[in-house]
Amino acid sequence: MPAERGPLGHGPSLRRYLMCEPRYFEVAYAINPWMDTGTPVDLPLARDQWLTLVEAYRGHGHTVETIAPVAGLPDMVFAANAALVMDGKVFGSSFHAPERQPEAAA
Repeated sequence: MPAERGPLGHGPSLRRYLMCEPRYFEVAYAINPWMDTGTPVDLPLARDQWLTLVEAYRGHGHTVETIAPVAGLPDMVFAANAALVMDGKVFGSSFHAPERQPEAAA
């Protein structure tokens, strides 16, 4: 979907985001240097931060679409990794890490 401009073609571009609630977010495995399985995730804090971000996007006029989280797929919160949309075409991801591969179907 092309970005929309504000009144008279001025102002911020309005965008459309896909987000996934962090209901099942955890660091259960480490597939990159930023993941630390020894540090627990504060799920109430993660949910509060997620809601704040959703509200901020919507408050600025952006559209936020959500995808339902799936138990056992904690990295679905990184929904931007799932696909690329270009000129109205969707290019789905083929995840390298075996732990993330089931996300493609979800």
